[in-house]
Amino acid sequence: MNAWHAIVAVLGAALLLGSPATASAARISCESRDYHRNYCPTGSISSARLVVQQSRSACIQGQSWGYDRNGIWVTRGCSGEFEYRWANEPRPGPGPGRQILCESQNYKQQFCPSDRRIARAWLVEQRSRSECVQGRTWGYQDRGIWVSAGCSGLFAVDGRGRPPGPPPINAVVCESRGYQQAFCPVAPYIARAWLVEQRSQSECIQGQTWGFQRNGIWVNDGCSGLFDFETR
Repeated sequence: MNAWHAIVAVLGAALLLGSPATASAARISCESRDYHRNYCPTGSISSARLVVQQSRSACIQGQSWGYDRNGIWVTRGCSGEFEYRWANEPRPGPGPGRQILCESQNYKQQFCPSDRRIARAWLVEQRSRSECVQGRTWGYQDRGIWVSAGCSGLFAVDGRGRPPGPPPINAVVCESRGYQQAFCPVAPYIARAWLVEQRSQSECIQGQTWGFQRNGIWVNDGCSGLFDFETR
């Protein structure tokens, strides 16, 4: 019995010691007060993304928020909860051969072809000071990625599924017809939402042309798209 208890204790300690390494990401809240720039240090990180916008002011990567190797910055009134990954953790996303580096040199439009037909594409890492905003300074066609206005970044492409992220629990199509605001109710309450596929030529930018409330998704200015959301 004593030997058995020792084995169980060793296994339990191993599981406890191993649990921090299995954590895939961490979160931090960062707030731009009075529209001033604020820097929230995190330690060495490899990537970050907005999880929940907590301000009325839009949080747009490259414009009102971003990150570097050691933290997350916000400005222009952006406040939100951000998820980040440590620099020594494997970065999620498609495997080798499914990423495209595309660069707008001298602010000119550039097309970067793909060796496979693209069903979905998303920005993995912005590498320019100029913002990379889908539908405005970058986008994709079935045969490649285009960038303009100085946007340079690493893009992931997928010919089969949807971008990585929280497991899709629900989905809704919401359309702004005639550039009028539309509200697409859902139930129960939404915890967070994200754009899966833009279906309009007008850009869909969170906080500007689309967003979410507890009970639904809203769009305006011609934004139409497919949105996934998690419920409380």
